[in-house]
Amino acid sequence: MNLNRENTLNSAIAILDDLVAFKVLGGESNLSIANYIRDIMEENGIAYQRVSDVSGSKMCLHCRIGPKVDGGTILSGHMDVVSTKGQKWTKPDFRLTREEDRLYGRGTADMKGFLACCLALLPQFKDPKLKRPIYLAFSYDEEIGCRATEQLLWSIECTYDERPAYAIIGEPSMMVVANAEKGAGFFKTEVFSAPAHSSEVRNSVSAIEEASHLIQWLYHKMDGFIQHGPLDSRFTPPFTTIHVGKIKGGEAVNIVADHCQFEWDIRNIPAQSIPDILREFKDQCQERIAERKKLCPEFTIRTDPQFPIVPGFETSEELDIVQKVNSLTGTKQLKALSFASEAGHFARAGFQTLVCGPGNMEQGHRADEFICISELEKCIHFLERLVDWSKKDKIEKE
Repeated sequence: MNLNRENTLNSAIAILDDLVAFKVLGGESNLSIANYIRDIMEENGIAYQRVSDVSGSKMCLHCRIGPKVDGGTILSGHMDVVSTKGQKWTKPDFRLTREEDRLYGRGTADMKGFLACCLALLPQFKDPKLKRPIYLAFSYDEEIGCRATEQLLWSIECTYDERPAYAIIGEPSMMVVANAEKGAGFFKTEVFSAPAHSSEVRNSVSAIEEASHLIQWLYHKMDGFIQHGPLDSRFTPPFTTIHVGKIKGGEAVNIVADHCQFEWDIRNIPAQSIPDILREFKDQCQERIAERKKLCPEFTIRTDPQFPIVPGFETSEELDIVQKVNSLTGTKQLKALSFASEAGHFARAGFQTLVCGPGNMEQGHRADEFICISELEKCIHFLERLVDWSKKDKIEKE
């Protein structure tokens, strides 16, 4: 490794050390970490834009580095992380711990490692020879449904007269280019009935039993996708998944439950639509309501989204961005991701979009989350090559 890249790596690790210490969970104020990033931008003489929520307690940041011309590249990431509650960590969760090639701490992989690399590269991004700009776009509340992404994109559109062409979302992909991603929808279903003595279970309607019926319907629906398709072999697993992750109901063992709720998600391959699946589920709910109201007039079912659907995306392998970014990573590999991110929003906004970032999502959201230093090295090399690419007048096909 040359001396300049070693210095950049050391800077990235130092910044990552600071970033991990900010315990900013999705849904909480992120001003502490946002102000830290803002300060680094100011130290490098970079003008930036704040995008605050209504309360003023949360803030996205974006900036342009380079000339005011069309065709630039957005580097996007999020500042929030998921909770460590209930996880059995053997390392400090919000303090960076180094062991050989690994850096442990919440958010190292997802995705503060990418943020640290981008911030460490700011001096190189400022190269006056840039022919096309590089943008940074950092959001909040990604971990609870990408709630700030559309507001961030709206601000980018309103702020810059020129039009960026490309978006690279730095979610952990082992620095392998991902040109497709599943979408995601998150829902809460509530079943309402009337309480009764447990001895009257067949003369009343149990909200728990009805919720169980609906849960089985959802899993049976997914089993149908597995058996009959559609399937998309690019993804692991290659089918649309439906998962119930949380259930709560009942007051006592001798009372027929009058309320039960469960939270569930859909992660769809491009060939399927979350609204279509949700519509079928709601039709099933209406059938149950019509049947069970005969016995319990109070019976009803309500399903609400927990936040807007996160769209998936597909970027054609034939587009220039795919060919070029693959050349910048030094690979010819492409992958599809089964998790959802902000990439779908950027694609929907009209940018040629890819996911490519350091670390492995298999480490994300888990105890003893870590990123390998070698992954940071690969990301830094990639960003250096992005700077060189941005010095050219136009994209060259490989």
